[in-house]
Amino acid sequence: MVAKTINIQAFEKIPPRDEEIEKAVLGALILESGAIHKVTGIIDSVSFYKPEHQRIFEVIKSLSQTEKVVDLLTVTRFLRDKNYLDNIGGPVYITQLTSKVASAAHIEYHARIIAQLHLQRELIRIGLEITSEAYDPNADVDELLNSLKLKLSGIDNFAVSSNTGQSQANVIQETIQKIETDCLLAKEGKSPGIPTGIKTLDRATGGWRNTNLIIIASRPSIGKTSLALFFTKIAAKAGRWVNFYGLEMKSVDLMRIMISGESGINRTGLRDGLLTGDDWNGINRSLSQLEKLPVIWNDFAGITSAQIKSLTIRNRKAGRCDMVVIDYLQLVKALDKKAIREQQVAEISRTLKEIALNENIPVICLSQLTREAASEIPQLHHLRESGAIEQDSDIVIFPWKREGKFNLTIAKNRRGKVGTFEIYANDEMTDFGDRSPGQIKNYNPDSYTEPFEHSKI
Repeated sequence: MVAKTINIQAFEKIPPRDEEIEKAVLGALILESGAIHKVTGIIDSVSFYKPEHQRIFEVIKSLSQTEKVVDLLTVTRFLRDKNYLDNIGGPVYITQLTSKVASAAHIEYHARIIAQLHLQRELIRIGLEITSEAYDPNADVDELLNSLKLKLSGIDNFAVSSNTGQSQANVIQETIQKIETDCLLAKEGKSPGIPTGIKTLDRATGGWRNTNLIIIASRPSIGKTSLALFFTKIAAKAGRWVNFYGLEMKSVDLMRIMISGESGINRTGLRDGLLTGDDWNGINRSLSQLEKLPVIWNDFAGITSAQIKSLTIRNRKAGRCDMVVIDYLQLVKALDKKAIREQQVAEISRTLKEIALNENIPVICLSQLTREAASEIPQLHHLRESGAIEQDSDIVIFPWKREGKFNLTIAKNRRGKVGTFEIYANDEMTDFGDRSPGQIKNYNPDSYTEPFEHSKI
């Protein structure tokens, strides 16, 4: 694999590189046959600046992958057989590489320098490409931004691969610390994760836990948006910063629902302006609580998963993001407009899971279900447009109604139990709570045969 050429003349500067360190790493790889495993994941052939060094590294890697001995003779012979030897300077050049080092003792340190310089060159290349494309008067700005995000994502992936992992002892230490923290919270009667506001749900899931992607899916007009707003309010009241992405409704309309739930004022009256003096008193009392909540609202249409990721990283670094809520997945714009819908949804789902993992926060994402779920108890195969949603998620919750009862089904739960339980929901679904805390029935969709009752809101 040969690295792309950089048109560095645009800056009239020499690209970042260190040929002596490249020689030292190659020499160490030739001297010690097993040294290749010390740099695997840190560098690859494209990491080297000189094409000759890229060729030599490819040969060493190929010999290692076929479990052949890596030394001065085998590398020289392989290069000769492939007609590469003369182009890189002949046997003398290979011999000179091994004279640069005495051992592979510092090879990892040197490899990381090579990786760093390679990333710098890639950033320069991407900057030049985007600059050139941006000068095109017919360029589409959205496509330019998406192109830039994809290019930078490629660099991120390479940078992540240079992390060779944690030791067993470090992972054990981190695990014990988290267990001890959970035990202290349990003694105080608190959930290890962010509270949901529904005790039965907290007991089943441990609350909204960091790194988890939670999918809340239902057919339209069941009340999943109201439920998400309730979860947002409870998390914010617990002092957690929530970033809410409302892609279906404007923030002011979402706030009406939240005010209705907090004040107990009729949701329809809030919508139509049919309020009494007592209603306004109730609203003012609720606002004294709501206006202090740490919530950031985003309601602009056409946002991509990459943009959500960028905003989350920015707010997380500023200490203003402990949980993300997205309403809803099918309205998130895909980066690749030409991909089939299933691939687009898979890309969005995968990015949301990456946000949860990399930023160490829970991500709650609402989702639609297929039409088949309108007459059946919701099941995982009803998740709309992609099996990747089920695969990437840690928890899947289905809100549904039957005979006037509002139920939650936990259909997938990597850290706890699955099952169905009834919760309290007021008539306009602006407030929720426990009906019978702790009563979770086994999840068995086939046991329900009566028709469903759907909300008319």
